[in-house]
Amino acid sequence: MEFKEVVKDLLFTFGVSGYEESIRKKIIDYLKNYGEPEVDKLGNVYLTIGSGERHIAFMAHMDEIGAVISYIEDSGFLKIKKLGGVDARILYGQVMEILTQHGKIVNGVIGLKPPHISKEDEMNKVIPVEDLYLDVGAKSKEDVKSMGINVLDPVRWVKQFHILRERYIVSRGLDDRAGCAILILLLDKLSKEHLKNKVTFIFTIQEETGLRGAKAIVEKDIDELYAIDSVTAADQPKVDYSLSPASLGNGPVFRFIDARGINSFELRMRARDIANKNKIPFQELATGGSTDAAGTFELGIPSLAICFPIRYTHTTVEMIDMEDINNEIKLLEKIVMD
Repeated sequence: MEFKEVVKDLLFTFGVSGYEESIRKKIIDYLKNYGEPEVDKLGNVYLTIGSGERHIAFMAHMDEIGAVISYIEDSGFLKIKKLGGVDARILYGQVMEILTQHGKIVNGVIGLKPPHISKEDEMNKVIPVEDLYLDVGAKSKEDVKSMGINVLDPVRWVKQFHILRERYIVSRGLDDRAGCAILILLLDKLSKEHLKNKVTFIFTIQEETGLRGAKAIVEKDIDELYAIDSVTAADQPKVDYSLSPASLGNGPVFRFIDARGINSFELRMRARDIANKNKIPFQELATGGSTDAAGTFELGIPSLAICFPIRYTHTTVEMIDMEDINNEIKLLEKIVMD
C-alpha cells in the first residue's frame, strides 16, 4: 500500500465539513479490510484491533474546508457561505464543484472583475466571500434548479494533485486527508503485528467547523489518544518563522500548545522518549489554530496532537514532505509497539 495512492484517493473524494457522507464511505471501504468499522450517531468512524489492558487511540478528521450555496439570485448567479477557515483570496478565479442532493457534481466558477474595468482601489482590496458569486452558466433561478442545484448544497475546489521532485505532495485538502491516509497505512502495518495493546482508529467529522466530532466521540475508555493532523510550517519567504516554527523535512511535530490550550504533558514526554530512542526526528511548538486533541482533552482523555508540517495551509496548494509522513508513521507504530 502506497501513501501517495491512498491520499490521492481520499483527496478526490467529496467531504467538506458537515457533508462527510462520501468520504466516510470511502474510509469505511479501507477499514473493512481489517475488521468491522462502527459509526456513531454523529458520523464518526471507529475500528479497534488488538487487545490488552492499555488502550491507545489515533484520530484524524475526515472533513475539509469548503463552502455551501446560501442563495440563488434571480439572474442565476449563486451566493456562497464558507465552511471553516476559508481565506477569500483562494476563491478568486477558481473552478468549483457543487455536490447536489442527488449526488451529481456540477462545476461552476468564481469570477473576478477584470482589471480592464476595475478602478485602482478595487485592485488592491480583498473582496469578502459574501460579495463573490458562483457562476454555473445559468440564465435564471429556474435554470439553476433544473441543474439540480439547491440552497445548502456543498461546494469545494476542483482539485489538482502534484508531486514535486518525487518528494513533495501538493494539493487542496491534505489537511487532513493526509492524516486519514497515515492512519490507514498505520493500520495496515499494525494488522501484521502481534499487539499487546488495544488500538482504536477514529475518523472524526466537522473538525474544521468547531472540533464537533471529537468533542462527542463515544470511545471514552482511552488511556492515550493522538490526534494526527497538520500544522502550519512557516518556512517560507517573508513569514515570521516564530509564529509557527516548523519546517518541512524536519520530522513530525508535537503541537503541544495552540489557541485552544495545552495538550497532555505526559504524552508529550512519552512521544519524545520514543522518538529519541528510535532516532526519529521531531519538532515541537506552540502555535495558533487547534486540533481535535483539544476536543478530546475536554472529555478527560489524555491527548496529544502529533502533526505533519504543511506549507500554505488552507490554500489550494498545501504542500507536505513524504519524509515527514514516513517518519510520522514510524513514530506512531513505535508508540503502539513500545
